[in-house]
Amino acid sequence: MRTLLLIIDDDSDFIADFSILLQKDYDLISATNSSDGIKLFRQKSPDIILLDLMLNDGTNGLEVMQKIKFEDDSVPIIIITDYSSVDNAVEAIKLGAYDYISKSPDLEKLKLIIQKSLKERQLKYHTKTLQQQSDHKFKFLIGDSTVSQKLKEQVTLFAKNENTILITGESGVGKEVVARQIHRLSKRKDDPFIAINCAAIPHQLIESELFGHEKGSFTGADKRKLGKFEIANHGTIFLDEVSELHLDAQVKLLRVLQEKEFERVGSTKTINVDIRIIAATNKDLKELVDKNLFRDDLYYRLDVLPIHVPPLRERKEDIPALVAHFLQLSCEELKIPFPGISTEAINLLRQYDWPGNIRELQNNIIRATIVANGEEIKPHHINSRIQQINDSDQISIDKIPNTLEELNEMKKESINSVSRAIERVFLENLLHKFEWNISKAAESIGINRTNLHKMISKCGLKKNGI
Repeated sequence: MRTLLLIIDDDSDFIADFSILLQKDYDLISATNSSDGIKLFRQKSPDIILLDLMLNDGTNGLEVMQKIKFEDDSVPIIIITDYSSVDNAVEAIKLGAYDYISKSPDLEKLKLIIQKSLKERQLKYHTKTLQQQSDHKFKFLIGDSTVSQKLKEQVTLFAKNENTILITGESGVGKEVVARQIHRLSKRKDDPFIAINCAAIPHQLIESELFGHEKGSFTGADKRKLGKFEIANHGTIFLDEVSELHLDAQVKLLRVLQEKEFERVGSTKTINVDIRIIAATNKDLKELVDKNLFRDDLYYRLDVLPIHVPPLRERKEDIPALVAHFLQLSCEELKIPFPGISTEAINLLRQYDWPGNIRELQNNIIRATIVANGEEIKPHHINSRIQQINDSDQISIDKIPNTLEELNEMKKESINSVSRAIERVFLENLLHKFEWNISKAAESIGINRTNLHKMISKCGLKKNGI
């Protein structure tokens, strides 16, 4: 479906000219006065609006914009006017305009503004959709990149099968999310899903945790305890970090896989179970087998249906959707309105490689939400370490050092460049916090106004640039 663009302008010649220029890329509707413009907005629900600042019917375009924003705050509005002044531009943006251009704009620049505004609106819609579509079959798998689509297809296929699944991937990529989704799409969805982190349980207690124990079977066993396998009967059991299982526990797990039965610790009674096992690891199990740290027969029993969850750096197209999801969750937890996030902040997040994957992204969104304190999240709200790394990644190497002296000099220059980037981020955040009140900002960090001015000047910061 093509983007629908509404033009509200009293100059019919301008509308005709603009329509010719934009009709190749957009569907256009137009009105020459405020009342017809608002009527079309209500009837057609355009994706974006181009609005004249001064209309011949005596209506101020800012008043029209306020009425539209009251009914739909998500629709992007670009103010177009002959009366190009900084004051008007600032006022329009304060009241919710996405951008502000003259009546003779650069066409390519205008198209770029339209595209950026639509992406931001899509991000907001995505967040609302995640909340509303609670029964969507991919509720837990966020992202529409090619990589994510293939992962979803594999999850759907394997969910219909009853064989054991081995999920591999780096720490933080969402292996448990994949496991839960498989369970949710399987015929066992109405039975328990039990997750166990094998690395978090001492090896001397893992057998009791998995298979249960009888009263008096060991010191501290003052009553019978049912194991996770027994509790999960007819459902799914998820063994996270299965590589950390002690060899003794591996033997029992192998038996469960082969015979669907086990005994509690301290018991000779055999317990039969009907259970689906999904295992996960961030290590190379085959390598552990070669080192005699993992049983080869268990490995082959687990690796029947393998799923690899790619790291976030290989599916960065999913970052905006993930950000929207985590931002919504953060706002619900903090009980604050959804503040939105700027395109610049999204771009900053997409440039980072996320070694901690989705878990690291979620933690940073929580932090940014707290720092922004209800405001739209912008680059200076993002963790400075991410900005520092991104800035350092932009350092160009013009030549390869040939001597140790050249190497040391280039390293020194790189360190200085990163230091300047960190200082700039620090100042941007400080000045934003105190709304460019230099005296208060200087006092808060314990220096005088003159020194702070020098720092600002050195970093090339300007008030209208933040």
